[in-house]
Amino acid sequence: MNAPADPPPADPPPRTLAARLLGDRAALGYLLILIATILFGANNNLAKESYRHGVSVDTVLVGRSWFLVPLLCLWFAARRSWPAIPRGMAGWLVLGAILFSLNGWALLSAFDRMSVSLSILVFYLFPFLVGLLAAALRIEPLHPAMLVGLVVAFIGLFLALDVEGELQPMGVALSVASALAISGNILVSGKLMRHGMSPVAVAFWMVLGSSIAYGGSLVASGGFHWPNSTTGWAAFSGTIVFICVAFVMFYSALNFLRESRTRYSRDRHALVVDI
Repeated sequence: MNAPADPPPADPPPRTLAARLLGDRAALGYLLILIATILFGANNNLAKESYRHGVSVDTVLVGRSWFLVPLLCLWFAARRSWPAIPRGMAGWLVLGAILFSLNGWALLSAFDRMSVSLSILVFYLFPFLVGLLAAALRIEPLHPAMLVGLVVAFIGLFLALDVEGELQPMGVALSVASALAISGNILVSGKLMRHGMSPVAVAFWMVLGSSIAYGGSLVASGGFHWPNSTTGWAAFSGTIVFICVAFVMFYSALNFLRESRTRYSRDRHALVVDI
């Protein structure tokens, strides 16, 4: 007599939308980028508020970078790895760190001269600049659809921002310098990542270089200028906390997206081999 067949396994309970999103590394990466973008924006306004209460640009820059360096060191210590520099890439890394430092200093200095919204509007010319530079250097062609998308995004930014205050020539010049610097930094970072560096490794060396540059600028400007009120301390502390959390979220997101893309490519290759 045949033994009774085992009952079919029960279907697993349906997963909630939140569980599916958290289980999808690509979706989680995009969610982290969204939150990081909000924190970056809030951080800019906190920096501006801290200026109103006696804090200097150099003090904000040093406070940010000197907190970020040990935070990123803890990141690599937890992973038991160290961000190595590929052979022949040290010069490019130094160039990237210089551009990264110039970007931060120029943008925060622009905030000190005109409104954050106007500074950001001018600064966000950098996607156009990256596209134009990439096309000029034959890194990536500038497709018409991409150009149209950039124009629409810039118009949307203009409409969304509460642009106030008059254009200040030095503030505009600093915002343009920041846009040019971050455009160059993005292209250099892309080159470093194509040579095997992870996004977090690139970020670590950029932040370490900027912490040294900002330290020298702080000494030249006469040292720290601390907040002169409770509100100033809250804004100054907030800009440090927000930039650190946003930074970790942003580069964690890049790692998630990179792993997701790698897994997709591997699975696609396996499917092709099986066929």
